[in-house]
Amino acid sequence: MLLALADALLHPLLVLPLIVAQLTDSWLAVGAVAAIAGGMWFVPQPLAAWVVGGRRKLAWAAGAALVRAAAIALLAYVLAQAAGAGDPNLLRSLLICYAAYVLAGGFAHVAFAGVVDRAVPHGGRPALLAIRSLLGTAAAAAAGMIVYRVFDDPGSPFPRNAELLTTGAAVALVAAACLVALTKEPGRLGPTPAAPFGRRLRQSAAALGDPSLRRYLLMRIPLALAAALDPFYLLYAQREFGIPLRIAGAYLVALVLARLVSTVLWRPIAARHGPKAVLQGAALVRILIPLVALLLPYLAETPLYRQRVTDPATIHALFGVVFVGVGVALGAQILANHAYLVAIAPADRRPAYVGVANAVIAVVAATPLAVGLALDRDAGFRNLFLVAVLVGFVAVVATGALTNPAPTPRLAPGAWRLRRARP
Repeated sequence: MLLALADALLHPLLVLPLIVAQLTDSWLAVGAVAAIAGGMWFVPQPLAAWVVGGRRKLAWAAGAALVRAAAIALLAYVLAQAAGAGDPNLLRSLLICYAAYVLAGGFAHVAFAGVVDRAVPHGGRPALLAIRSLLGTAAAAAAGMIVYRVFDDPGSPFPRNAELLTTGAAVALVAAACLVALTKEPGRLGPTPAAPFGRRLRQSAAALGDPSLRRYLLMRIPLALAAALDPFYLLYAQREFGIPLRIAGAYLVALVLARLVSTVLWRPIAARHGPKAVLQGAALVRILIPLVALLLPYLAETPLYRQRVTDPATIHALFGVVFVGVGVALGAQILANHAYLVAIAPADRRPAYVGVANAVIAVVAATPLAVGLALDRDAGFRNLFLVAVLVGFVAVVATGALTNPAPTPRLAPGAWRLRRARP
C-alpha cells in the first residue's frame, strides 16, 4: 500500500511529465522519464534472480527498498534547494534519481517476491494478491487527491509542488523499507539454487523456438508501441484545451479505478474464453485511446458543441476518457499477459519464457524517446495519433494469430467431496 502511494505520487504518465515540462521544453526529456519507468524496471531482475537465488532474500529486499527511498529523498532535497525552474541541474538530478529508484524497485521486486513465496502458502496467494490490489488502488486514488490539492494550491508553485510530492513519496518509501526490514523471513524451506547463467541462456534460446511465444511477442510489441504516447497525452491536453495542472490528480484517480474495475470485468472473459480474448480486448482499447485524443479537438470546434457547452470543464472531463482507456487496457494486460505465458510455456521453462518476454518489452519501452524526438522535430501530435491508431490495429490483427490456450476449468460446487461408494 505504501509502495503504491509512492509510485502514484511519482506517476510516470500523469505527474512526472508535468514536473519535467516545467524544467524544459524538450519532449525528449518527457519521453526519457517514460523510457526509464518502462524499461529499467526489468534490467536488474535477471541479476537479482542470480544474486538472491539460493540465499536469504529479506536482506536484499530491505537493502533495495532503502536505495529506493534514498534516491527519492535525495531528489526531494535537490528540489528544496533549487533556486527555481531555471536551475540546469534539476532535470539531470531528476533523471538520475528516478533511474536509481526504478532500478532498485526492479531488484526489490524479485527479492521480496521470494520472501512472499516462502511465507504464503500457494493456496493463499490469490486472496493476498486481491487484497494487495484493492489496497494499492485505494492508496493510488488517495495519491491522486493529494496531487490535485498540491497542484491546485497557488502558494505552491514550482519547484515547491514537486518538492511536496517527492517528499511525500520519500516518506512512504522509508516507511515501506522499515516494514520490509521488520518482516520475518521463514526458514522452513531450503534455499533454491539459482540456475547457471549459461543454462538460462540456452533455455531462453529454446523458448524463442516455440511458435506460440513468437506469436505472443509479435502481438506484444505493437501493443507496447501503441502505448508509447501515454506520457504525452496530458501535456497535449494542456496545450490543446488549457487543462490546469490539478486535473492530473483527477485523471490519476480515474486511471487507477478504471484499472481495478476493468480487471473485475475482464476476469469472467478470461475464465470463459482464455487470456487470448482479454489481450484482444486490450488491443481494441488501444485503438480507441488515440482516436479519442485525435477527435476531441474537432468535436470542441463544432457549432453544436459551442452552442450547447459553455463550461470549459466539460472538455476536461471528456478528455479523461483517454486515461480511463489507459486504465482499462492496463487492467486487461495485468490479467492476461502472465496468464498467457504460463498457459503456453512448459512448467519447467516458464521462467525462460517470462524472461524473454520481459527482455523484449524492456527494449520496446524506449519508444517514448523516439516519440519525444519526433515531437521536438515538429512531427505533430495528430500525425502521431494516427500512427498509434495504425499500430493498435496491427496489434489487433496480431492477436488473431495467438495460440488459444484453454481456459482453466472450474470444478462444480461440491465436486471435491468424497462420495460414498456404491454397493
